[in-house]
Amino acid sequence: MVGYNLTGIVQNSTGILSFTQGVNETLMGNALGTLFLIGIVVVIYISYTFTTGDSQRAFGGASFIGFILSVLLKAMSLVPDTTVYVALAMWAGFIAFTWKR
Repeated sequence: MVGYNLTGIVQNSTGILSFTQGVNETLMGNALGTLFLIGIVVVIYISYTFTTGDSQRAFGGASFIGFILSVLLKAMSLVPDTTVYVALAMWAGFIAFTWKR
């Protein structure tokens, strides 16, 4: 059984953002924001696909919202730069493929 110092995270936090950053660094190994982003993008993609019936439009909407969300999570120091670049590449890839069509 692995022990975590949860009281240290709670005592050193001054608000919800510093608490979330502490959980991200201490418990999740800096993967909390990335996993949160992946989960949100998958849920948005599935819901857009069921709503519109068009998976290409669903990918475009999910990638755009994922990029905006990744920038916000980067501003809160919850995701690394690589995650923002991957989200930007997904959105740019969607634009490139639809522009060609």
